[in-house]
Amino acid sequence: MPRAKKKSHPETLLKSGLIVDGSGGKGYSGSILIKNGVIHRISAGPVRTSGTVIDCAGKVIAPGFIDVHSHMDWRLPIRGHDEQKWPFIAQGITTFVAGNCGMSAAGFREGTAYRGHIENHILKSPLFKMEWETVSDFFSRLSSIGMSHNMALLAGHGSVRSSLRGFDPSPLHPYETSEMIRILEKAMDQGARGVSLGLQYEPGMFAPPEEIKEVALAVKRRSKVLSVHMRALSALSTAYPIKLFGRPHNLIALSEMLDCAKKTGVRLQISHLIFVGSRSWRTVEKSLRMIEEAAARGVDVRFDTYPYHCGASHIDVLLPPWFLARLPGAFENPPAVSRLRRELSLIQRVLGFGASDVQVTDARAADLKKYDGMFLSEIARIRRQKTEDALIDIARESGGRAGVLCHRYSNEAIVQTLIRHPLSLFMTDAWVEPSGAQNPSAYGAFPRFLKLAREKRLLSLEEAVHKMTGAAAGRFGLAGRGILAEGAAADVTVFDPETIGDGDADAGSEPQPVGIECVFINGKQVLSGGKKAPPLDSGVPL
Repeated sequence: MPRAKKKSHPETLLKSGLIVDGSGGKGYSGSILIKNGVIHRISAGPVRTSGTVIDCAGKVIAPGFIDVHSHMDWRLPIRGHDEQKWPFIAQGITTFVAGNCGMSAAGFREGTAYRGHIENHILKSPLFKMEWETVSDFFSRLSSIGMSHNMALLAGHGSVRSSLRGFDPSPLHPYETSEMIRILEKAMDQGARGVSLGLQYEPGMFAPPEEIKEVALAVKRRSKVLSVHMRALSALSTAYPIKLFGRPHNLIALSEMLDCAKKTGVRLQISHLIFVGSRSWRTVEKSLRMIEEAAARGVDVRFDTYPYHCGASHIDVLLPPWFLARLPGAFENPPAVSRLRRELSLIQRVLGFGASDVQVTDARAADLKKYDGMFLSEIARIRRQKTEDALIDIARESGGRAGVLCHRYSNEAIVQTLIRHPLSLFMTDAWVEPSGAQNPSAYGAFPRFLKLAREKRLLSLEEAVHKMTGAAAGRFGLAGRGILAEGAAADVTVFDPETIGDGDADAGSEPQPVGIECVFINGKQVLSGGKKAPPLDSGVPL
């Protein structure tokens, strides 16, 4: 697998700061000399240099933050357009773990006739052009154009399955399963850090447990990580038969994946552990207990979380598998639409979450752009229809690809519980839309983690930094990243521990981070005093 050479940058001394090295150990006063893209020296005493000196008195010198659940494989290949990438540097992020939710931008069947099924979804920017298929070719492309960040990649099960047969919901033939596993293994051999599942999206939602087990075994053979967007993230969903007094659906989905990990021995990363709707909030304690009990029995499991109450997706995620399996004709089938309307209405009443909690960020259709930024309840009033009918119409008119921001994913107490939990890692699950409303996580997630840790006393400074650096790097095998040690890559974020935060996060969807002083990626300073230091091209594939 090709690797970009680190570019040589001027020598820089970060002088007299509080070094929090990412290991979780106690911070200490000292200086760090950056030279030739690596940390050349760490010292508690004076360090001589002929290069640039940055006084870090009163500041924390930490490893660059690692976003363990990212979709930036759909943005980094875009030439220029720093506005798509800069907000992540501004919040101290130097490395992405991308390719999540089953939707990776590389590592699928070569010469596939279903390329459109892989590309044409919420993650694809109109600025993005896919000019590769394999992970190796993808990394070569990124290295040739210059990367704003470092990036590790997961191979998307959904991308591979789509490349074999599109969104056909029927079970794979044995020869197709064998080919799918071969493609995923090739992707891992070329550098993918594992495989991601998107079991709430097409076509992952059509994969039976037997198929998931085969994928998990392949990942286990390569000693890598299986990440999963589970089939259900709410107590009542359309992923399973609706029984008002049955076992909560999110617990069924969690059991499915914990059992899979127990049987296969795979390292399991549960993506964005959220609890959609107020009824789901009752399942937090049980979910965490299930994860803790599995870990106590030897299952290697962790989960990732973000610090806001909302998350980005596309509108089709709100539609049930039985309806999506009948597309494109389902919207023209009155009995199917009637059944869908009843289910959506029932879930809204019983779950405490529904179409009224969904905000359209980017409608992705010219006739619908006027609704960008509006909630579906507002759109319904304008169109003089019920909210669930507005959802159905926007899904149909946008081809299912309207971007949405779903609210009531949790509450403040749940956010704090998940941040504090010893098995959690930190992430954004975000990207910058070219137009329309934005996900606040793309702008302020990591500063907000540190702000909440400080103000609510959720974690010590060292514990919080460890989760977003050393623990993240260790989870995905990113050697020489996430730590401050001599010889390690010079990915560094310097911040003010007393002021760092996401600004006035309640004022809008684009909070502006405060307290980030400077950021280095592979030894190049890309942020200085809150200002961008272009070009943003010092990242490498990991």
